Amino acid sequence: MIIIYLPLILLIAYFVWDRYIRVKLRINYYEKQGIQFPGGFVPFFGSYPKLIKFIEEHKPKQYPIIDFINHTQGSNPPTYTGMLIARQLCLIINRHEPLQDLFITKNKYFDKHPNTGQLVGKTLGDSTLFQKSNELWAKKRKSISSSLYKQKLVQMVETMKDIACETMAEWEKQGELDIVAETANMMMKNILACVFGRQNENPQVQYKENGEIKQVKLGQSIQSNIGKGIEREFQLHLTLFPELYHFYFTKQDKELVFNVDQGKDYIKALIKSKREQFARTGKYEGDDLLTILLQDELFQNDDSMLIDECLTFFAAGAQTTAVSITNFLCYMAQNQQQEEKLRNELKSILKFFGKENKDLINELNMEIIEDFNYLKYCFYESLRIEPPIVVSSSCQVNEDMEMSGVTIKKDEMLLINIHQIHHNSDQWVENEQYIPERFDPSSKYYLTPAGTPRHPTSFIPFIGGKRVCLGKTFAEYAFKTIVPIMMSGRRFRFTNDEHLTSKPHYDALMFKKPEIRMRLEKISKSY
Repeated sequence: MIIIYLPLILLIAYFVWDRYIRVKLRINYYEKQGIQFPGGFVPFFGSYPKLIKFIEEHKPKQYPIIDFINHTQGSNPPTYTGMLIARQLCLIINRHEPLQDLFITKNKYFDKHPNTGQLVGKTLGDSTLFQKSNELWAKKRKSISSSLYKQKLVQMVETMKDIACETMAEWEKQGELDIVAETANMMMKNILACVFGRQNENPQVQYKENGEIKQVKLGQSIQSNIGKGIEREFQLHLTLFPELYHFYFTKQDKELVFNVDQGKDYIKALIKSKREQFARTGKYEGDDLLTILLQDELFQNDDSMLIDECLTFFAAGAQTTAVSITNFLCYMAQNQQQEEKLRNELKSILKFFGKENKDLINELNMEIIEDFNYLKYCFYESLRIEPPIVVSSSCQVNEDMEMSGVTIKKDEMLLINIHQIHHNSDQWVENEQYIPERFDPSSKYYLTPAGTPRHPTSFIPFIGGKRVCLGKTFAEYAFKTIVPIMMSGRRFRFTNDEHLTSKPHYDALMFKKPEIRMRLEKISKSY
């Protein structure tokens, strides 16, 4: 009889240890160091019950954990906040001080925690974004970095200019549009064209939803798959038993697998076509990312590696750049003096600004873009006030170490609260206001309220250290290429006057995107 019950007893003992005792010991360890856990702890469910209750009562405007922290700990929360993601203890970093260690002095110990990678593993595979640091990761990162070096971006910039001009012509016919949805569609075309070539800027693929198969655009399919992958974290059986993350057996999971496979099959066919072309002609044609990586010794014979990196670049680039441009346009509509200042800069540098688009796009190039200082300040301020990624993917340190007065355990899950770090009032003057001048070294806003230089890790839209975003340069060139074309000879204005003082929050992690309607107004004078 004991042989029958022994496995059951051992299983129960394991769950009691893993879901309660181990977690309580970890909580006590950090509470003794002064870290608060405002979400409390319910065995198996962690902080979810309190968080869900908060969401129901307060309907947060942005990522729920951020609003929950501000609700329970104030607008300037402590350096760390403890949360329980089911059985997983997580420390959320709300201030810049620990980042000095993570990104600089102890950067060699800074790494990715597997939690986020598990959530999006089916969708994005084992890409460099979520892969732990090792020799292969370093080689892949070096290859991708060289593929996105400034000189390799020249043709991608040309592609973005063409698509921006075509998009503006379409928008002018509409007159009024949902700027959130339309900018997202434009950037999907842009990134897909840059990743796979202009002829593949947004093809149709099969997509299954609620048992029905339909045709959707590849970009929309990828974005939806990523969202559904992240949402798996909130499925009850995975909350209770995260050991099942790698098993896709529910109806929703099976549809997700089907949809992911459709996108990957399209890319596999594209890779095959490019290889066949090379076999016939002895050369690859195109300056898109896929073609560049196909000529790289590390990637050229590994389809899975190629697909993972291309999908991740699309996922990271399309939505984040779209969010930045959309929020920028909204803040220009709210702050027309700043808009006028920007127009004057563009007019002083671009002789065809406000004139025919075909002349403007011939004038725009990688060198002249470097002179757009105020546009750069506007870009940075858009990233600061509403960062597209408000909370980092899961991180960790690979050794026990002290950071800002707290000893962090090896492999503990860390999340960086990017939004909070961009709004801490001891670093940012009038932190809730959109002020591009705060990035101008000659401006009074360039300093902290105390008149001292801001800490270098108080602005981290692309994280930092050895895990800094590989698409940082691409994102900046995309913004500074597309925005002058969008603003040339036209203004964007809200159709809802309430948005002049209170625009809807918009970031890339929102499950439900806001609708922000704007109209295009032609500018009669030569701008």
